[in-house]
Amino acid sequence: MSTADEIKKLNDLLKDRVITQEEFDSQKEKLLKSNLSTNSSDWLTLFLLTFFAGVLGVHRFYTGKIGTGFLMLITLGGLGVWFLVDLILVVTGQFTNKDGQKIPRT
Repeated sequence: MSTADEIKKLNDLLKDRVITQEEFDSQKEKLLKSNLSTNSSDWLTLFLLTFFAGVLGVHRFYTGKIGTGFLMLITLGGLGVWFLVDLILVVTGQFTNKDGQKIPRT
């Protein structure tokens, strides 16, 4: 279950008065913090994939960007230019996954 689905479920419980606002806020904060800790390991994996196999677009497959991953594969990372841009985006924490969420450097 995704974080958004879990928050929606908590919101439904809040509306049905099964949990209090304080419990909702506490659980929501825990979910968001656990999501951030997951992203830190995702960032390291993303960086390593980009650095060692970025020309082949492996990092884009990893983040769910299958179409552009395939394009990078057949163009060898836009002859290296696309790869360099992606590497800079990853290092600065601006690279996004297929849902548009940044994978921050933590």
